[in-house]
Amino acid sequence: MKQKYNALMILITFLVVLTSSCEKDGEPAITPIKNLRPISFKGFVMGDTLEQYFDGVKMREYYGKASFNGNMAYEKEDVVKMELKKKSSGEVLYTQSIKSNGPADKPINFFYDGVKVTETYLYPAGVDGVEQIAFYFDFPPGMALDVAYGDGSDVNAAEYLVRNVQPKQWTEFIKIPPLEGEMYVFLLKAGKKEYLIDNDVNYSFMSAGIQLPNKYGYEGGGVQSWYVGLGKEPSGKVVLYPQEDLVPLFRK
Repeated sequence: MKQKYNALMILITFLVVLTSSCEKDGEPAITPIKNLRPISFKGFVMGDTLEQYFDGVKMREYYGKASFNGNMAYEKEDVVKMELKKKSSGEVLYTQSIKSNGPADKPINFFYDGVKVTETYLYPAGVDGVEQIAFYFDFPPGMALDVAYGDGSDVNAAEYLVRNVQPKQWTEFIKIPPLEGEMYVFLLKAGKKEYLIDNDVNYSFMSAGIQLPNKYGYEGGGVQSWYVGLGKEPSGKVVLYPQEDLVPLFRK
């Protein structure tokens, strides 16, 4: 009987401690959730890292492609304020109030070009028989390059799409008619017949799905907008990564 009494007292003490620990100044420290709402957002960030806040609480950071699918928890209010802040300065660039009873099927979209945040990325309409492609190379200062195409067999036979492209600047949309045969896009050192990375063709061509039109297959008419960064393999070898086409992220 004494053992049962001791066990009961321990349980009561535990419950009191647990109840006290869940209160702060007489108020529950763990606020019950009033509502859960599905939420999704996608975007792209370049030029500077963005920090995402919900009701003043930092949740995550973004650079490059951003996406999320999950639930938003509403504790006290029926509205949660989302903010996107520039990490380098703390400046608030975008604010949106997300209501608990808002439409759950419409994702939140954002694009940050290094200066401002918009809800979409603008690109031209397609033109039949002509492929339109723009490039942005997120490379270190001074790493200018030429963009060329060919079959990869001879750097001296490569044809140029655009020359002397400066890092961190968008090119114009280049209009490309159907070419003779299937070609690959290569990056060369500006003004030189030399592949960009270690003069190695295997590390200096775009491989993430870029498509040039040709007379015997895909005839063009699409729009591509390529962001290209620099990454490293585990061995330390520099690679063209990520390679991201922004157009599919912001379909009209």
